[in-house]
Order: sequence, then C-alpha cells, then structure tokens
Amino acid sequence: MSVFYVYQGSTFNEEFEGGFVWSPKLNKNGGENRGFSTMTKIKKGDFIIHHCNGEIRAISLAKTDCYDSNKPSYKVGAGNSWDNDGYRVDCDYKLLDSPIKLAEHKNWLKEHYSEESAFTRLGTGKQQYMCTITEQHALYLLKEAIKLQSTKETRKILNDALIDIQEDESGEYHQVEKDEIDNLIEVESASPTTSVKPSWTGIKQGQKMTMSVSTNKLRPKRDPRVAADALARADYKCEVDINDRIFLRKSGIGYTEPHHLIPISKFNDFDYENCSLDTMENIVSLCSHCHNLLHYGRDEDKTPVLKKLYEERKAALAKVGLDITFDELKEYYK
Repeated sequence: MSVFYVYQGSTFNEEFEGGFVWSPKLNKNGGENRGFSTMTKIKKGDFIIHHCNGEIRAISLAKTDCYDSNKPSYKVGAGNSWDNDGYRVDCDYKLLDSPIKLAEHKNWLKEHYSEESAFTRLGTGKQQYMCTITEQHALYLLKEAIKLQSTKETRKILNDALIDIQEDESGEYHQVEKDEIDNLIEVESASPTTSVKPSWTGIKQGQKMTMSVSTNKLRPKRDPRVAADALARADYKCEVDINDRIFLRKSGIGYTEPHHLIPISKFNDFDYENCSLDTMENIVSLCSHCHNLLHYGRDEDKTPVLKKLYEERKAALAKVGLDITFDELKEYYK
C-alpha cells in the first residue's frame, strides 16, 4: 500500500463529485510529464491526499488500479484544455471538516525535505499533478489534520488511514495489543497451573482478517494470545542470542518483544486464506535491541540476524505454508 498526494486545483469539485482522479498521458507539447506518469503507480487500496488552492481538503482510497481512460466532460477549469487520452483512478473520497492549510506547515516541510515527496526544498507544493509522498510526510499531515476536525466520524476516518499506513510500513503491534500481550503474560506467570510450554503446531490455518469500518480496507488481524505463546515458547529470551541483556517484568519474567519474521503486512504475497502469517512459527522473541535493529538498522548489521532466524525456522515456516527464500525475506527489510 502506498500514499500519493494530488494537486487538483480547479478540477477538484468535479473529480470529487465523480469519485475519481484523472490526468492526460502527455503534456500540451506532447511530452511526458512526471505528474501524469505517477498516476500509473496507483493501485487499488492506496491512499490519496487531495490538495486544492493551498489546502488539504480530502483523503481518498483508490477503488481501482490506474487504467486508461478518455477525458471526462469537465464543465470548468484546466481540464477542458487537456488532451483526450489519459489515466484514471476511481476513488472513495472523504472530505475533511476543516481543511489543513499547507502554508502553516511550510517550516516543518522545509526542515524535513525529501526529494521523493510532494514538496519543494522551500516547504511549498510541487508544480505537478500527482506526486508520491513519503510516509513521514503523510503521517505528519494526517496527525495535524486530525487535530482540526470537528466530528468524531472524520477523526476516525483519518485515524484509520493513519493506522493502515503505519501497519503497512512496520507491521508493529499497537499499544492496546502490547498491553494485552503483557497482561496475558503477567496473568499466566501468577497462575500455578501454567506449566506446559507452548510449541509449534505445524498446522496450516487461514489468516484472520479485519475490516476498517471507515476506509473499508481489509487488513490482517493479530492475535495477542499467539504472540504471548511465542514469547513463552522462547522462555522470554532473545532468539538471536539468549545471553542478550534484557530487563525483567514486574512478575520477574524476562521482557522480550514479539516480531513477525515475515512482516504480516505482506499477507497479499501469500495464500493468506489458507496460511496465516500470524502464527507462532512466524513470530520470534527478540530483545529490544535486536527488534529495533531489524526495523531501523543498517543492512549489513541486520542481515546476519535475519539469516540466523531464517535458518532456524525455514522448515517450520514451510510446514505452515509460508515458503520463502532468504533473498525474498531480505527484500522485505530494505
């Protein structure tokens, strides 16, 4: 899933009412235009942030991949002068209660400039139609937009989009899920009947899914019980090095963190209806250092860690339908 940023100008109202974004394939001189060719990168399920007259006015979810389409019958605006042959993406728009004025965030965007995003070195908007936008910029603008919204419904829509973007990038557990995992561990540590250590089942099962009510976006569901069992199976030690320094929970049990070796956000790369990525075979117990290394470390530092974890469970992964080579796994961590 990717996020895009579109500068619509005078075409915004008609494209909003029609539920689409459209651009010609070529500029008026018959040449290629980056703002138009970027349309071809949009896939069903991607998010688009809509900018018009200096403001972010809406967010949408792409309902289709980009496809070839003749120019719509624009009533007003620059659309009338464009070539007929173009690109179109059908979208489900969600208008903001209170638009976010880009000029008020000029300094932040300037300080966090990225060539791959939708803004110039001066923190102003680029002069093109469709742009890519970095995750950092998208998350910042969505968080700022949430602060301005007057209705609970709009705040929820933006928050759901925020969660979807964050989950797709990192696959991290939310704080609520982390608290539930911790609670399960603390409760079981206090139970005198808890003596059998969980083990891999080797059983293939479908990935449980959940639907975002606001965005209608399907995403994989993580079970805190499975995560807690994975940590217990590892005796609450780091599976990279059992001697790695960890601190103790209040119960006296070692603190480690669950991590999906194959990121759960990549469920579409597998037969997820028949094999779940949220299985103990795919969840490793890591100390905070090793966990952060896999998310934020240099390739040369994380590769040996990934190699060790992969070699120790590649057979178990294959048994539950998660066939993957080490090179394929490494690609997920770039």
